[in-house]
Amino acid sequence: MSEHTNTTKRRSAIQIMGSLIGLVKPPLLHIMLAAIILGTLGYLCAIFLTILAGQVIVHGLLTGIAGMIVPVEKMWLVFTPPVKTIITIMIVIAVLRGILHYVEQYCNHFIAFKLLAIIRHKVFASLRKLCPAKLEGRDKGNLISIITTDIELLEVFYAHTISPPIAIATLTSIIMVIFIGRYHWLAGLLALTAYLIVGVAIPMWNGKRGSQKGMEFRTSFGD
Repeated sequence: MSEHTNTTKRRSAIQIMGSLIGLVKPPLLHIMLAAIILGTLGYLCAIFLTILAGQVIVHGLLTGIAGMIVPVEKMWLVFTPPVKTIITIMIVIAVLRGILHYVEQYCNHFIAFKLLAIIRHKVFASLRKLCPAKLEGRDKGNLISIITTDIELLEVFYAHTISPPIAIATLTSIIMVIFIGRYHWLAGLLALTAYLIVGVAIPMWNGKRGSQKGMEFRTSFGD
């Protein structure tokens, strides 16, 4: 066997993410769940704000200008209330969107920086066992990179990856597929297909394209 053969197999991205998510334990777990729930509600507020406004406008155009008779049961959240009531509902939803988004981001960053402290503690505890001989080797640049840059990058994972793109996006997409599908199952299927392409297929494709470049940059930075 060649001496250059790499005997250690690099873990997959799923395995690495699983290990990182495993660090989210009580008392941080309930904060993560709160961030996911509040974030989902916040995105739904933003979505249904436009849906409500759009349906009210369409209903008014069809009944007022075109003179058509549109059954109220066909229009979601339109029970022919006064215009002031509709505007009040939209203002409440808009304010809730801002509040929910702020609390969700606060929870995510609280978890992220708490975990960064835990990870740094683990790294330094291991480093104390290896010093001073380990810092005399050729990979000391990689060790310093782990302690500084790599751990800082984990903030992006915990604050901007677990909750918003993965958990919140999944829950919001499921709810919207059900909502859209109640009008027609083909519309729901089309929405599901679009969500899978934009949220799963394209990111995985881009990830595979950029993984090699990322490792090359990581190695050169360590050197």
